[in-house]
Amino acid sequence: MKRKGGLLLFISACIPGCGQMYQGYMKRGVSLLSAMCAVILLATTLNMGELAIFLPLVWLYAFFDAYNIHGQSDEQAAANPDDFLFGLSGADRDKLLALCRGRHSIIGWALVILGGYALFITAVDYLLPDSSFWLSNLLRYIFPRLVGTALIIAAGVWFIRGPRKPAEAADFTAFTPPAKEDESHGSK
Repeated sequence: MKRKGGLLLFISACIPGCGQMYQGYMKRGVSLLSAMCAVILLATTLNMGELAIFLPLVWLYAFFDAYNIHGQSDEQAAANPDDFLFGLSGADRDKLLALCRGRHSIIGWALVILGGYALFITAVDYLLPDSSFWLSNLLRYIFPRLVGTALIIAAGVWFIRGPRKPAEAADFTAFTPPAKEDESHGSK
């Protein structure tokens, strides 16, 4: 396996995920790049600069992971295949993909919520002039921050609880209607 290195590895490693993709670890690189974009999106959308504390953590992990991949022997590289990070392997990834394929997908709901938030901010800017600064400030900055904080806490509790255990299936036989008779002999 030909090792890539030098200046191009350093430049690509400076962008989270690109160093991994440069070396052929596409899933790992996309995971890190998505994590960086998600932190930026959440910090700016929710007006929560405190979330930016995670940016250097993601950047440092991605930078040193790129050089760690570069320093692997062929045996280590074979034992460390390209896969998604953050617990998205095996059954978890299949469940997430199945959920995203459904009618009520996570991505669809996230887009609806972001669109509703943008519409809300536009309405607040248009309907509330500068004379009602306190109300505009409350609706534009404080309320979204409180909702975002509550959603982050709810997501944390959801992850702590883990998946629910399936309920015991009761003995239930579904009703099946009788087969329809041929109606062609009744009309002429």
